[in-house]
Amino acid sequence: MIYFTNSNLLVPTKFIYLLVSASIFLSLIGCSSSQEAGKVEKETKEEEVYVFDEIPPEDTFKLESPVQQTYETFVVQIGAFSTLERARQHAEDSRAKLNKDIKVEFNNRKNLYVVWIHPPYEERSLAEAYRNILWTDEDYKDAWIVTIESK
Repeated sequence: MIYFTNSNLLVPTKFIYLLVSASIFLSLIGCSSSQEAGKVEKETKEEEVYVFDEIPPEDTFKLESPVQQTYETFVVQIGAFSTLERARQHAEDSRAKLNKDIKVEFNNRKNLYVVWIHPPYEERSLAEAYRNILWTDEDYKDAWIVTIESK
């Protein structure tokens, strides 16, 4: 067996051959795995490509202006007041008595603070049914239905 000497270190020749062979082997494996990774990446990219459906000729598309739909909702109004304090007090008392959500809003046309049951009803018949129940209570004899047009 032949030995190389370097700084008082003896290294067998077979060990050097083994070390060189291992590093060549590892570099070959590294190259082949990067090539495999390139193949997988290429295949993945090909799978991710989406081909759009065939687009029909432009004359089949007709763009129309959206139609603004209006719909009506109905609220049961239980009061109208000239001051915010009185409207809030009535709303607070009504919440406790009726166990309902009550809203206070300012009506610009009437220049009054209105108090109504919330949420609004989508059908007038439902609003009228609840208003009729309220009419049985002396405090709500003047409850009425207000139609709100929404866009």
